[in-house]
Amino acid sequence: MRPRLPLLYALLAAAAVAAQSQPRDALESAECRQALAALRLQEQAAVAEAERGAGPVARDTLAQRLAPARQRAARACLQGRADAPPPAPGRFVTPPLTVPPVAMPAPLPAPPSVLPMPATPLPPALPRPAPPASITSCDALGCWASDGTRLQRAGPNLLGPRGFCSAPGGVLSCP
Repeated sequence: MRPRLPLLYALLAAAAVAAQSQPRDALESAECRQALAALRLQEQAAVAEAERGAGPVARDTLAQRLAPARQRAARACLQGRADAPPPAPGRFVTPPLTVPPVAMPAPLPAPPSVLPMPATPLPPALPRPAPPASITSCDALGCWASDGTRLQRAGPNLLGPRGFCSAPGGVLSCP
């Protein structure tokens, strides 16, 4: 293990020296800066010439003259990746030139403010059933129910106004 350790240190030191001697990025290299400066000068000259009233044919020749300078700058700054073909123009989405107007549906007629009465009268509402009564309190003579009635005690049974009552589960059932 020990003989390999100095070798590892030597390799790391050599890699560090090599990394410092090369520019970190191709965009920071002197060759890239020179190519960009030359391209900038040619583009400024082309813009000045186009402002003087050059026609569409002259603009095409200007673009053809700028192409080699652009390729040199791309090779210098992109480290040789400038030869890749440009993307196909059919791949990009182009917005439509005109948009048809949106057709709005006709508004619906306003609902009537008063609903018409049905032709047949509604049947009368059924009476609600009374809730089941339960025993609330008892004494020696009888019990009181939750509906307010008094139930008399007759032995072990309770006697209501209409007969004997039963109270299974606390719910009072009187005939």
